[in-house]
Amino acid sequence: MMTFSQKHAALRVVLAAFVLWTFAMTTATADDSVPLQLLDVDTAVELALANNLGLRSQRIDVLIAERNNDHRFNVLIPQLSAQGTLSRPNAEPTDPLAGFLPPGSEPETPPRWRLNAAANAQLTLSTQMIHGVRSVADSYRNAEIELADAEREIVLEVRKAFYQLLLMQERLALAERRLDAAEQRLSEIQDNYEAGLVDELTLLQTEVSVANQRPAILRQRRAMETALQRLATTIGLPSVENIDLRGSIELDSRSLRETGALLAEVSENASVRAARRGIEGMLTRIDLTRAQLYPSLTISFSLSPTLSGDPWSADVWESDNWNDNGALSFTLRQPIDPLLPGSQTRQELANQRDRLKQAELQVQQALEGVELQVMQLAGSIEDTETTIDSLLSNVSLAERRFELASEAYEAGLRDYSAVRDAEIDLGDARLQLLQEQHSLIELTLDLAHLLNSSTAEITQQQENNE
Repeated sequence: MMTFSQKHAALRVVLAAFVLWTFAMTTATADDSVPLQLLDVDTAVELALANNLGLRSQRIDVLIAERNNDHRFNVLIPQLSAQGTLSRPNAEPTDPLAGFLPPGSEPETPPRWRLNAAANAQLTLSTQMIHGVRSVADSYRNAEIELADAEREIVLEVRKAFYQLLLMQERLALAERRLDAAEQRLSEIQDNYEAGLVDELTLLQTEVSVANQRPAILRQRRAMETALQRLATTIGLPSVENIDLRGSIELDSRSLRETGALLAEVSENASVRAARRGIEGMLTRIDLTRAQLYPSLTISFSLSPTLSGDPWSADVWESDNWNDNGALSFTLRQPIDPLLPGSQTRQELANQRDRLKQAELQVQQALEGVELQVMQLAGSIEDTETTIDSLLSNVSLAERRFELASEAYEAGLRDYSAVRDAEIDLGDARLQLLQEQHSLIELTLDLAHLLNSSTAEITQQQENNE
């Protein structure tokens, strides 16, 4: 028979098992409600292109421009109108010939109701129609180009944000390892202090050092959560819970193409292309304004049947009771005031020609600006690659130091603090390398975006240069 203590112990085991089972079920339920989301940079880009609200709005603009472009020749369709009128005068109608009738004759009573109809077709032909059609087509093409530029902007933003998050993860992990090492060292110093091996000042200095690291880690975590939330908003994810970032900041063995080859592609820059589209748009506006000087031809055809009989009788079906006052007309209209010297139209033409010169200068200015940016980015990339080569040597030295410290610790020649210090130094060296590699990635992305290209197109395998 079980004693009370045995029963109490068994009950505690059962309660502990129940608590563990409840916790496991709760955790499983939470994991089922918010599944783990594996996110790499390519997936993030695809989500952004599909879900970004700004891009979705611009796609609607493209649909509107496409619809207008599909129906741009509707200006050649005549304006059509039709109407019918059934009226009843308030005053009783009288026969206008009643006073001229011989005595004893009954005047004829005109019908009280009147019926007439009208149909009209009109088309105005002018040179403005031609340039208007061209303007609509240009608007559609510009809308497509602007959407493509916006998509490239989003791709650049998402890629840079993703790699920044990877770097922040590495920084946070290193800071946490430092804090863990500092706490272990503090524990050792506390033991040594209690044993009388170190003084109180050393203990207090270590405690202050550990306490100063915790707020910095909290700030890093908060900054990473904010950056992750910003990325989730950009790519259209409703929540940032259980997001696992997958990726690496390490680069492939590729080198930048020659600066001359890169400068040959500056004309593909988005700002340069936009400036050239500005010239095309200004030329269209000049043609539209110049068209005000030319005549226009209006072709009009109308039908205006009027019933002379009673609309409520069989008179409606008699063709003799209908009179048509319609006509076919051709009207040639020549504006006079735009032809006068100093007219508003001529002033607008002169102003637009000057703006065209400004647009041409803006293209040249954009080209020079992009060329300068390309040279600056290419120089920064070369400097960063040189720094990376140096940091790779530092990482190798730090790895060798860590190996020696580990071997010395295993041989009893060093305490564990030497291993921790070597590990922290190795983490610092790797973090510096990752920071430079991150800078190289951002510079390469900026250069590819500047040239409206891809990183694969502006780089080449290093073995090809040999």
